[in-house]
Amino acid sequence: MSDRNLIEPLTSIRFFAAFAVVLYHSGASFASKSAHFPSFLKTLLMNGYSGVTFFFVLSGFILHYTHRGRVCSGAQVKKFAVARLARVYPVYFLTIALMLPFVTISGWGDLPQFFLLHWWVQDSSLGITCWNMPSWTLSVEFFFYLCFPLLSRCVEHMPTKAVAACAICLVAFAAITESSTFISGDLGPFAWMKWVPAPILRLPEFIIGICVAELHMRGAMVRLPAWLVASTLVLVLCQTGDSHVGPFVTVMSGLLIASVSANRESRFARVLSLRWLVIMGGASYSLYLLHQPVHFATKTWIGADKAIVAIQYPALLALSVVMFLGYEEPMREWIRSRVRMTPSAIKEVADRTF
Repeated sequence: MSDRNLIEPLTSIRFFAAFAVVLYHSGASFASKSAHFPSFLKTLLMNGYSGVTFFFVLSGFILHYTHRGRVCSGAQVKKFAVARLARVYPVYFLTIALMLPFVTISGWGDLPQFFLLHWWVQDSSLGITCWNMPSWTLSVEFFFYLCFPLLSRCVEHMPTKAVAACAICLVAFAAITESSTFISGDLGPFAWMKWVPAPILRLPEFIIGICVAELHMRGAMVRLPAWLVASTLVLVLCQTGDSHVGPFVTVMSGLLIASVSANRESRFARVLSLRWLVIMGGASYSLYLLHQPVHFATKTWIGADKAIVAIQYPALLALSVVMFLGYEEPMREWIRSRVRMTPSAIKEVADRTF
């Protein structure tokens, strides 16, 4: 089975996770105060932030699945670094620039965000800014990327039972500390959490993704029908906004990713492999980073009326696809070609769109 048959359905799921975060940031609050929305839908929208947890788990899974045994030498680590640079920076820098009309330049505190360091320190007295707030996850991911070569090699050489035990312990940590619920430790249940940088608090989700990938590649992962896992996840997210939703989503994300990966010919996976869904999933990174600039632009230049603000969603979806096909992928492949790297797995998806 080709990598494309794995990447396509997992890419599609990214769209749903990204759009859940978009709605959480710009629509959930309005829905929660409206008498016209059913309570289960309000709860689902208010749980939209948990899409970030899915991204962190999926990131660990995809990176380990793709680079397992390939980040051992200095040359291999360099290629990995270039691949991550090509993936992250072109869209990231563009969306920072798009926020310029809506921010006030404050000085040195603005600089860390240009190096993806802006969420590494929780001391607000330092004046570190974040123009495009959703980009905090990119700062966290950057820390993950730095840790990945070592983490991947460690998990690769662990006994199967140890890999499973590691994943279970990390889920327990997330459940006890509620670490997968916060963007920082300031509101955590333990005083020591406010001194721990956000990337470290969220690292368990990424490592769980690595562990799931390792267990999957060894054929030791629990195999459940993907539709059942997805349905259970959505049903629970419709029913409760409890603080333990984060750890639950972490577990279900791992199970969903593993289930889709193990049953790539299932009807569920085939639906997720529909071209338009894969394209939307491919555009999810642009969608995620564009949604604040588009929201600010809509409210500033068109109006803040709820009916008017609603037009941001179709505009955002269309713009993210244009960004993905016309800028994100061409820039990514251009950077990779500078160091003679092969095209990325998603390039064929973009090419087949035309």
